[in-house]
Amino acid sequence: MIIMRHLGARALTALALVAASLAWASPASADVQGFAVSIGQNPATFTIGKQARTLTAVATTDRQRRCVKVRWSLTVRTDGVSLDQLKITRIEDDQSFRVRAQLDNDAARIVDAQLDPGQLCRDQTVTGRWDIAFAGPDDGQVTFEAQALDAAGRVLATTSTTSRVVTAVAAKPSASASASPSPSATDPDEQIDQPVADATTPAGNKTSAAALNPASGTPSVLGPGLIIGAVLVFLGVALLLRIRTRNRKSDPAWQTETQALPTGFYSMPRRRQ
Repeated sequence: MIIMRHLGARALTALALVAASLAWASPASADVQGFAVSIGQNPATFTIGKQARTLTAVATTDRQRRCVKVRWSLTVRTDGVSLDQLKITRIEDDQSFRVRAQLDNDAARIVDAQLDPGQLCRDQTVTGRWDIAFAGPDDGQVTFEAQALDAAGRVLATTSTTSRVVTAVAAKPSASASASPSPSATDPDEQIDQPVADATTPAGNKTSAAALNPASGTPSVLGPGLIIGAVLVFLGVALLLRIRTRNRKSDPAWQTETQALPTGFYSMPRRRQ
């Protein structure tokens, strides 16, 4: 009888531990009707070693009764990424907001240490903001589950989203993706219709046709250049002759010699008989 009591006590203790662990993973069994939480700002990817990115969750309600205060809870589950690489800062009014953190094998739960300053009413929402960054070296996938809790810790509404954690190299777009396809990537059926080079032609003797033939539309400047050069030479010679003639006419000695020359005509002497 005593042995049965000890076994019963141990079984109850084990069940209590399991229930406690399940209660930590899911603070309440069901959400409250009339409340909803949706993801606002949601980064599709987080780059390792880069600046923190922002995740937001928005709580709404359609109830007519008085406004309620909420407390935010964010559970992070990773796949391929260690929780040691994770850095989360709860932000409220552009300042860090005090939280309590609980860690499990591949999950971490971050709960506000106090109620959110805002009030959740029918026409008024409450937004939770977290700045999240990842260090190296592993990449993988991460799931965020945001919950709005009331003042007693009851879950009002829950939502979740999944993002990728990538390295800086994987985040850069591939240069080959935007490049034009290589000629070798064409369809083999199309390559059959293309002309094949003569197999007897050595590879070193292949010369581009554009390099051998000048552009047919470009006129030659050799003929007009020779004509213009000849005209300039002719004008230069004529100018030199004109200057020489003008200088000779203006020289007094040349004029004196010219005036002293005989201007009359003389008859030839008669022959002696």
